Amino acid sequence: MALALFVLGLVAVVFAGTSRNRGDLERSSRLADNAHYGIDLLTDEIQHAGYYAEMTTAGTTWQVPDPCSTTLAAQGWSSVPFTVPVALSGYRAADAAPACLPARKPGTAIVVARRVNVETTLPANASGGAYLQVSKCVLDLKTWVVSNLPADFTLHNIDCLTTADVRQLVVRTYFVATCNVCGADTIPTLKRAELVGTAIVVTPLAEGVESLQIEYGFDGDNDGKPDRFLTAPDATLGAAYGQWENVMAVRLYALFRSTDAQPGYMDVTKRFNLGPAGFTEPAVDSYRRLELSSVAVLKNPAGRRENP
Repeated sequence: MALALFVLGLVAVVFAGTSRNRGDLERSSRLADNAHYGIDLLTDEIQHAGYYAEMTTAGTTWQVPDPCSTTLAAQGWSSVPFTVPVALSGYRAADAAPACLPARKPGTAIVVARRVNVETTLPANASGGAYLQVSKCVLDLKTWVVSNLPADFTLHNIDCLTTADVRQLVVRTYFVATCNVCGADTIPTLKRAELVGTAIVVTPLAEGVESLQIEYGFDGDNDGKPDRFLTAPDATLGAAYGQWENVMAVRLYALFRSTDAQPGYMDVTKRFNLGPAGFTEPAVDSYRRLELSSVAVLKNPAGRRENP
């Protein structure tokens, strides 16, 4: 019996160690997956910002609409005078959050991206939201139209016979919330507030995003390349640096943590460089952490300047 108990105890110790190692490995893998998913999603969205199909934006007066606006009139589009919403805008870590971002974590930045869908919509189905149609026909009386009424989409392709493509407007705001399912947990989470029809819909995207800091690369000489990175427009540095439409790139700093504590682990030494927020202090807790940074170029605004 003594020998049997000894063997059983040994098996239990081995099993416990194996189980703990497996749990630690799963926790680390989940942290890495969430981190790469979150930073890749943000990078991809920023790269597509400002895609307005074949529309020519020369001579426009750029607008910075409230990302919580749900009406067509408040989206920044107008043909007379010619106004278009900027591809990208944001809020600094110290700024107050827009009203439609529930439980935004204090001290984290917010970024708003605008564009149209790559996929087209049949004009007859262009309702329940805002859509853009761009003319390619020299005989059309308008060069573009933004509307939520199917009857308004009467512009044509270059043959002046077939109907031009219609694409839905996309307005997406990315922010860090203090919870994934608010009221049920306290897991910091990257979320997206998106204009869907005439409502703002908030969707959790990646759990464990503890901090997001952002610097914007402003083009000061109109060549499509960022000359200076700032956390927000600053006209005291020059007129070009005070306008959101001159943002050609974004530098992201994102800090991720595991969604649950790791038994036997204590973070007492790690510090992370979060760019404009400086270095973090050791958290002194049992959560694993990982920082990722990325630079994303706004291909559409930059491309229009590089190839006028």
